[in-house]
Amino acid sequence: MENINFGIDLGTTNSGIGKFYQGKVNIFKNPVGFRDTLPSVVAYRNSRILVGDKARELISVQPENVFSSFKRKMGSEHIYAVPAINENKTAINFSELVLRELINFVGDDKPTAAVITIPASFDTIQSNATKTAGYNAGLQEIVLLQEPIAACLAYANLQNIPINEDKTWLVYDFGGGTFDVALVNINNRELKVMDHEGNNFLGGLDIDNLMVEHILCPVLESELGISDLWKQIVGTEDSPYKKLFFELLYRAEEAKKELSIKESAFVELDIDSKFIELEITRQRFNELIHPKVIETITLTNRLLQKNSISKHQIERIILVGGTTYIPYVKTTLQKEFATIVDSSIDPTTAIIVGASYYAGTKTRQLSTSITDEKEVQTMLNDVKLAYEVNSQDDDELLVALVPNEFSGYYRITRSDGGFDTGLITFHSRFTEFLKLIPKNSNFFNVKIFDKYQNLVYEKENLVINHGIYNITGQPLPNDICLEIDDSLGTTYLEKIFRKNDILPLSKKLYKTISKPILKDSGEKLIINIVEGRAETSPASNLCIGYLEIKSEMLSANLLKGTDIEIDFEISESRDLTVNVFIGAIDLEITEVFNASAKQVSPSKIQHELENSLINVDEELLSSHHQEYSPTIDQLNDVRLEIIDLLRELIEIEGDLVTDRIYNIDERKRKVFQIYDDLVRRKHLLAEIDNYQTSKMEVKESLLLKPNPRIEGLFNKVIKNEAQFLNSNQLSLIKSKTKELDKISNEIYYQEDESYINLFYFYAYRELNEYADEKLARNFINGGEKAIAEANYKELRGIINGLYSLLKEKPKNYFDDKDGTLGLK
Repeated sequence: MENINFGIDLGTTNSGIGKFYQGKVNIFKNPVGFRDTLPSVVAYRNSRILVGDKARELISVQPENVFSSFKRKMGSEHIYAVPAINENKTAINFSELVLRELINFVGDDKPTAAVITIPASFDTIQSNATKTAGYNAGLQEIVLLQEPIAACLAYANLQNIPINEDKTWLVYDFGGGTFDVALVNINNRELKVMDHEGNNFLGGLDIDNLMVEHILCPVLESELGISDLWKQIVGTEDSPYKKLFFELLYRAEEAKKELSIKESAFVELDIDSKFIELEITRQRFNELIHPKVIETITLTNRLLQKNSISKHQIERIILVGGTTYIPYVKTTLQKEFATIVDSSIDPTTAIIVGASYYAGTKTRQLSTSITDEKEVQTMLNDVKLAYEVNSQDDDELLVALVPNEFSGYYRITRSDGGFDTGLITFHSRFTEFLKLIPKNSNFFNVKIFDKYQNLVYEKENLVINHGIYNITGQPLPNDICLEIDDSLGTTYLEKIFRKNDILPLSKKLYKTISKPILKDSGEKLIINIVEGRAETSPASNLCIGYLEIKSEMLSANLLKGTDIEIDFEISESRDLTVNVFIGAIDLEITEVFNASAKQVSPSKIQHELENSLINVDEELLSSHHQEYSPTIDQLNDVRLEIIDLLRELIEIEGDLVTDRIYNIDERKRKVFQIYDDLVRRKHLLAEIDNYQTSKMEVKESLLLKPNPRIEGLFNKVIKNEAQFLNSNQLSLIKSKTKELDKISNEIYYQEDESYINLFYFYAYRELNEYADEKLARNFINGGEKAIAEANYKELRGIINGLYSLLKEKPKNYFDDKDGTLGLK
């Protein structure tokens, strides 16, 4: 099998394609202008579809038929109307066209497999949308690679930096549409991404929009006598100012680039026969973009804090993405972190280079030639070769396994003739250290012969790259969790896979049915898999897999407590496969989830923000009597951020053009996470205190009056105590406390005298609360007599009688509530 070799950067502003060959990366040139990148722009004109530079040129002529920055809406339900063809398109459709154009750069030997990069913060739905675009473009096999990893691979493989000990790097990727920052550990052997933060709606496009809104529009309003120009521009997709908007965006982008090398830039506009010229100074520009740059600093500091990394531990910051050309970005980073801020690699092509290096290490899983299939039929089957594609060592170990007790010979040669093992006998397996040429791609030929020295297997062009870095694997961007019922009638999340676990992953969970599901009753068992953070509520996470097992699908009734087995698999490119098996009714269901669209609702965001503001205010009110603390200060910061987001929601009301709603949604998710961390910890500590108190009460009771049966129940509850107390799962700890209280209650009612209090709980109720007042009065009189005579057996019977007469039964705290999902 050959390696994938082709790497694609599918960018918000520009895209590109490269190929790994003989230890180096070749970037295929855009025939228009012979540049390394292709503008991610699609245009429709008459019956033609234009992609790249030609499409971009149409912005000033037919802006309504020109589409760009659509990557920011990958995975959403957003629809683009295309007047030229009277059709609707999606971000997937446009991305497919960009990918087809990139593939055409290659020439006749077009790839059918490729590594495509995505922002590290892309969720599973956005990742699936990217793969869908790739498959639609004609690729048969796609591996996704997170952009910060690609940048790291490019940097590590292109720079001659001596690395003799572990170093910590930050990859600061500020692109045209997204921002990512990754924490990376590197030594002389391997490169590992430890964690990341980011915002999928924070990039150069947002800066361009700021310039149009706050610099260009106010000048035009003054010169042309127009009011609320910005709101008119973004208020509708059919705005009469749409052509002007794209003209202003273009001018803003050009001025932004000029300000990267000059202290001021002039913008010239010719509108309605009126010539307007204005000067933008770098100082004014820096003041304008300051909040956006600080937002990236905040995300970077959050990344360091949650990984307990101090600023002085960062050996260097690697800049990637076109927005890092802005001098203010670099100077702010240098001031904030006081370390090397390295811009020595081309930030616009680093992702292409890194993706291609990675593609050079990935073996294709699909057969690519008829010749290979014939060889399998006529030669030795199932030979397995294990080796590192990239190595920092002078010699690399090759391990070969041949099935069926095979005996014969092997011979390994290097293509330049500098290494030859000669014929060596072996049985079933062999190992060999292959001598490598430093800083080069080493091509080896592996041959296996039978005992008569007939060739039965050959692997040509086995390549090992010396001095080229690879990664230990791609980290999972978020927790993957299963929503399950607790005994309190609510649900919580159980972690299946942890954030930063290395893909691919698999896991088997054993659960039980939490409510009776009778055949043909209309009830259903729900398997809900979400992506986000396990410590937060299920509703604040993103659903990536939802499976309903309806009662009509059952061959028999499902009783509460029935065992259920669930297998989860997630591939390197985030395909999620779920297999559910219920042995009691012999039911097995397998589902592959690859949703590629989600919806962002402004009204839903507003509702969530308003509710959260109420919760924050309540938390602050309950803490007003406490002394000043960082938590109160942080809650105030959260409150201000929520108010700011609500203000921005009002500002963008009717905005159908820009992507600000997606930026608000992203910021909302992050501020909710901060709030969860602050408040949940307080409630968590309080609940742990409740648990410890309940636990101590049971222990003391058992010391006074030992009971082997109750002691067994107690030990079962506190088993794996450290695990559930450290789980950050409030609902789970509450359930444990409830179980301990139930045991304590059982101990209490072992004493006959305890029934006296219970009797008076019923005796002091109003008689009209009972269905039969006369019978209730008789029970009460009988109870008084039983207490006087210390007849506790009689008293328990009277209590049961009073309970049965109650019109409305008191809720029993200790009842194990039926689940809503059916899974526990």
